[in-house]
Amino acid sequence: MKEFKFEIDGRAYQASVEELEDNMAKVVVNGKAFQVKLPQEEAPVARPSRPQVQSQATAPKTAGGVFTVKSPLPGSIVKVVVAAGQAVKKGDLLLTMESMKMENNVVSEVDGTVKALLVEAGRNVMQDDKLVEIETVAAASTPAAAPAPKTEAPKAAPKAEAPKAAPKAEAPVSGLKVTSPLPGSVIKVLVSEGQAVKKGDTLLTLESMKMENAIMADADGVVKKIAVAAGQNVMQDDLLVVIG
Repeated sequence: MKEFKFEIDGRAYQASVEELEDNMAKVVVNGKAFQVKLPQEEAPVARPSRPQVQSQATAPKTAGGVFTVKSPLPGSIVKVVVAAGQAVKKGDLLLTMESMKMENNVVSEVDGTVKALLVEAGRNVMQDDKLVEIETVAAASTPAAAPAPKTEAPKAAPKAEAPKAAPKAEAPVSGLKVTSPLPGSVIKVLVSEGQAVKKGDTLLTLESMKMENAIMADADGVVKKIAVAAGQNVMQDDLLVVIG
């Protein structure tokens, strides 16, 4: 069993990973247990060591800045999908790393150009190790002409709104409640209410600690309620899905 300790926004977390059978593992975060489906392990392939790839751009750029992408957790680099000199947008995939027996996508947080790749596939990294440097471009400095002031027409008096009916309280939904293991943001919901699911099926994708994580069903059943939507921020233990 492997144990990990880390902090997010000043809050301490303790996680342990225990391998089970059939590519499943038991992950315990702050005393709460989760069943996690692991990828099929492949025989390790020896990879020659490669030097760090520096940016090939030689022409000076307008004053901007260099954004450094760091490793959120200890792990191993599985694949690097960008190259030095390549333009990237916020949210583009930079590389894939394996941490705690799970593959996680590391994405760009800014628009810019890859200045340097500081790791390669097969490299082991520690938390906060530098992975990629991205050169951002500063906005144009030419001041825009000030618009001429507009004369506003007199506004009509606001209309009195009719009183709104009080919202109805939702009836509680019984069943197996799937909650968020960590604070994060919902990227994509992959199921719909009324859909039948099997144990291990992916219900939604959650971004946490700059990594994408698959949230899976803990049992067979039918999706009775979806409590979140794509783009929604959640905290640890927030309700995600109810399976009946």
